[in-house]
This record gives sequence, structure tokens and C-alpha cells, in this order.
Amino acid sequence: MQLDIKDCKRILIVKLSSIGDVVMTTPVAKALRQAAPDAYIAWVVEDKAKDMLVGNPYLDEIIIWKRNSTSRSVRKRASGLLLGLARLMPVLRARKFDLVIDFQGLLRSGLVTGSTMARWRLGFDNAREGAAMFYNVHFPAQRRVRGPQQYLSMLEPLNIVSEDLDMHVPVSDEDLAFAREFISREAESGNGIVALCPATTWPHKHWREQGWAELADALISDHGATPIFLGSPADSKLVGQIQDMMKDKAVSSVGKTTLNQAAALIKSSDTVISVDTGLLHISLALDRPTVGIFGPTRWQHFSKKDNFTVAAKELACMPCLRHPTCKQYDCMTFLTTEEVLAKAKPWLAAK
Repeated sequence: MQLDIKDCKRILIVKLSSIGDVVMTTPVAKALRQAAPDAYIAWVVEDKAKDMLVGNPYLDEIIIWKRNSTSRSVRKRASGLLLGLARLMPVLRARKFDLVIDFQGLLRSGLVTGSTMARWRLGFDNAREGAAMFYNVHFPAQRRVRGPQQYLSMLEPLNIVSEDLDMHVPVSDEDLAFAREFISREAESGNGIVALCPATTWPHKHWREQGWAELADALISDHGATPIFLGSPADSKLVGQIQDMMKDKAVSSVGKTTLNQAAALIKSSDTVISVDTGLLHISLALDRPTVGIFGPTRWQHFSKKDNFTVAAKELACMPCLRHPTCKQYDCMTFLTTEEVLAKAKPWLAAK
């Protein structure tokens, strides 16, 4: 089904989480704004990822969904989701959207999409958890396409074709001032700042703690660089374990920054080394020289970036995504410190 973007005066983007996925979807906002400069474009997002959209120049409104569903109890999560949806529904319906595009493709995003009662509700035909039942325009998923280009492809029913994969992350002058002050106070800039991002929510995307410790030590002793660990308060234990394994002392900003301040630290860094997590996508959006440590997830959709390189083993079982076939997470365990450091050396030498 082909839609006319000229008939879509009020448009809602649905991408609720995670931080990295929200960042990867930001090219969509620009593409929609360029195709419909006079349209009202809003984005509904969960509270934990909202900071990646604040200040986005292509949006008229950010609608935050605060869903109370963090409990381990299935019943409490379900009731929290429905309560949050009940609060969100009148907000969405009051906006009278013509077009809603669900880039998430899960039950909760399908519920959000359906609750708008918009004339056109667009989503992928392979959406999971029954989300497709809430769409009246289904787009065939392109299974070989990943990342920002996958999200941009969903605009094809609107006759919008874009290959502009530039992602947008807002970094304010205040956040940059915080980063400068933090680095001045906590770090010796020496031969450059290297941001280290070791934490992720998937256990099998984690690299070895000993590997991170050896890497940070090598950056200090062999290259005169200053490593700074980044992460949320929940990552304090992991980073503490890494620091305990180190011979030298590394700076940690873990639990000391907002998400936007962490983005400012990344923007102020000379190199970023990260597992596949939201901070990696932020680094790519900010166009920093980045080494991605990958194993169970795909990285090929980033391969066109000149300042992005991948440290990864090539095993037959990759990518296993959420279904690892080994007990020791071989793709990450077998990756050596020397292999990761070698990927960053060209940028360290240039500095």
C-alpha cells in the first residue's frame, strides 16, 4: 500500500527503547522532516531513552511513556504496562495523529500504536508478540538489512527513500562544559583520552573483565593515554572489578553522569572502545573514532563508517543473538587484549 506523505499532517514515531536502538532510529526523524517540512512530528519514547531525543531539531514533541513494569513478577509487569498505557492513551488521542509508524515491533509498541486510533498505522509484517495485529499498513521486513537503513526502509510506503544514515545525539554546551571540567579534574590528558564502555545488558555481549583491565593498563603504560570508564550506576560493580584487576589506576565516571553528560565525555574523547551497547551507538552518532567489541550481535550495518572498526572473532556460530549455543561465550572469551588494542593503535599513534 502506497501512502501520500502530503496527507500526513500529524505523524508519530514509535520507538520506545533501548538507548542504542533509539539512536539508530534518529535518521528517520530527519527523513520525515525533509519530506514533510510542515508536518507535526512527535516521538513516543520510554523515560530511560528520552535524553537521546531532547533537542532533536526534526521533532516538534517528545512524548514520554512512563510505564511501571520493572518488577520481576509477570503479573506486576503486565499491570504496570496497562496502567502506563491507560495514562498515555488520552495524550496520544488528543494529538489526532494521521500516521503512526511502529519501529519497535513488539507487543507494547503495538499497543501504543493501536491506542492512537490513527488513520494509518504502519509496521513491519514480521513484528513479534502479535504487534502486527495493531497495524493496518504492513511493510515486508528486509531481513538482510539492519540498523538505521532498516528503519529508513519502512518509509518506502510513503515514497520516501533515504540513505542518509547519520544519527543524531544532542550534546549541549552545559554537558560539554561538564566533560571539560571532569577531564581537567580527574584525568591527565597526556596522549589522549580513551573512553571505555564495558557494560551491556546481555551477559554474552560482555568481554572479559581481565581483558578490560589489561587493555586499560596498556593504554596507560604503552601509549601514555588516559582511559576513562563510562557507564550507569548499575555498572559500578563490574567496573570496580575491572579496576581491582589493573596494575595502574584508571578514571571512572560510572554513576557520576547523566546520559547526556556521558555523551559529552564521549564527544570529548579521542578514541572510544566499547561493547555493543547504547554508548557505542552514541559514539558513532558523534562521529568519534570507535572500536566495537562484537560477538553474538551483528556489526556489518556499521561497516561503511571510516572511523569505526570491529574487534571480533569469526566463528561459525556468530551471530547467535539472544540464543547462545556455547556455555563460555566463546566469541567474546577468545578475543585477546592484543587484538582489541591493535584495532585502536592507528588512532592512538595519530594522537
